[in-house]
Amino acid sequence: MRKLLLPALFSMITGCSIASEADKAFDPTAPKAHHTENGFRNLYFDDNKKAGFFNFWFDVRFKEKWPDAEALAESPPIPRQEVDLERVKNPDPAEVQVTWVGHSTFLIQHDGLNILTDPIFSERASPFSFAGPKRYTKPAITLEDLPRIDAVVISHNHYDHMDNETIRALGNGPVWYVPLKNRELLEDENVTNVVELDWWEEHDFGQVRFTLTPTQHWSARGLFDRYESLWGSWAIKFTNTEANLWFGGDTGYNDVQFKQIGDRLGPFDLSLIPIGAYAPRWFMKASHVDPVDAVNIHKDILSRNSIGMHWGTFVLTSEPVTEPPEALSSALRDAELSEKSFTTLPIGGTRGYFPQKEIVSE
Repeated sequence: MRKLLLPALFSMITGCSIASEADKAFDPTAPKAHHTENGFRNLYFDDNKKAGFFNFWFDVRFKEKWPDAEALAESPPIPRQEVDLERVKNPDPAEVQVTWVGHSTFLIQHDGLNILTDPIFSERASPFSFAGPKRYTKPAITLEDLPRIDAVVISHNHYDHMDNETIRALGNGPVWYVPLKNRELLEDENVTNVVELDWWEEHDFGQVRFTLTPTQHWSARGLFDRYESLWGSWAIKFTNTEANLWFGGDTGYNDVQFKQIGDRLGPFDLSLIPIGAYAPRWFMKASHVDPVDAVNIHKDILSRNSIGMHWGTFVLTSEPVTEPPEALSSALRDAELSEKSFTTLPIGGTRGYFPQKEIVSE
């Protein structure tokens, strides 16, 4: 049973799969080109060329050094600090204030509103309580200590980004922003306050404009629903203060879509960009960026300031758990960019940004 369960869990959670069926000839610039008869597809990567899971499993079994329990126990701890609850409860409304809860979960606060990104507070990123990736680090803040949440953005339906327990806990209090075909998953948990968008569609929530922007990834909650729901990233524009943010979700890199995002909606005051879960590179490259690709995204979308995420919380892939920030620093030096422009936070860390400036408040 376990031998069958592990491949299924890995496939559902990491964003790697056996190749799906897709049209071989298409025009990626055509309207709705990412739509297929049965769901959705990537525009600048041929999903049929994805390496299969069992090729990956063979490679890991005989070639890769996967972090085991002993190696993880000897790894340096992930930087962590106590959340400044006073600052979280009383943010400066003039700043864009962000707190890293862990993985891809951030609390964004600006102009009196509180927004969560891909919230997961569960012990495992899994449909099961007894199996699947277990937290390497705990959430920085409890659900009970969060301020009132006004909106939640979901990038896609993998279990480390769309968590059932957290959905039930937050309920219908916030507005939930999701890509197409994800509404039903929320309604299954009795959450109906949902806005479902396609790539480049936008929706205004008071003074905030949410726009779903493209990424290169995929979706699945089980073994037989790959590509049936859409994935994406989010541009979050505060129309009264001109604060402009971008949340990258989970993505591989191509040199077209992120430039389109920058051209259409940038520059961004702050971007939250994944930097982890990238090894082995031959297998993960299509779906997960490494720090070099993350720096390219930072440049393509015209981000003034960026924070690295999607690392240090769940051990999903074979790079050392503390490696992503080190690799990010190296990538920034190679790109001749300031390390202040694209940094990481400790889990629990809070940082403030002033709109339209490269000024950070520690």
